[in-house]
Amino acid sequence: MKSLVDFIYGTNRLRVKYELSNPNEKVFASDASKGIITNSNKDIVRGTNWVTSQRAVVMLTNSKIICGKWNIPINEIQSSQLIKINSLFGGGVVLKIQTGNNENYQFGMQINPEWIEQKVLPLTFENGKVKYSIFSIIIRILAIGYLINWAYNKFSGN
Repeated sequence: MKSLVDFIYGTNRLRVKYELSNPNEKVFASDASKGIITNSNKDIVRGTNWVTSQRAVVMLTNSKIICGKWNIPINEIQSSQLIKINSLFGGGVVLKIQTGNNENYQFGMQINPEWIEQKVLPLTFENGKVKYSIFSIIIRILAIGYLINWAYNKFSGN
């Protein structure tokens, strides 16, 4: 799954392009991701913010984390966690970053050993669960209701 997602996002191409354009910076990890900014360093929750999340390649360099329009200097990061989660499409991780400016980022990615093995960004590793928001629960109930209705109409001869 990771190879497919990286192909769709052009992860390797963007990494090479960045390294060629910035010869003084080394990329230690890169991944296709969905990123959000939260109001606080809160739990990972499925909700509307992930529906409208920034989809881009996240890269860890020797001086910053880059993801689309966001540039987060490493020296401004107060805490960083890599949280392993399970999803419908296999295992994944969420990189949670909190800065000294009280900005909180979450980046959802496929599991990639580069993030675990790198030594530039001090990470705490955790196992976590994704919580469901009210919005997410309602959407799931509506989808299941629609499927039950469709199956009933299809097989009952109506």
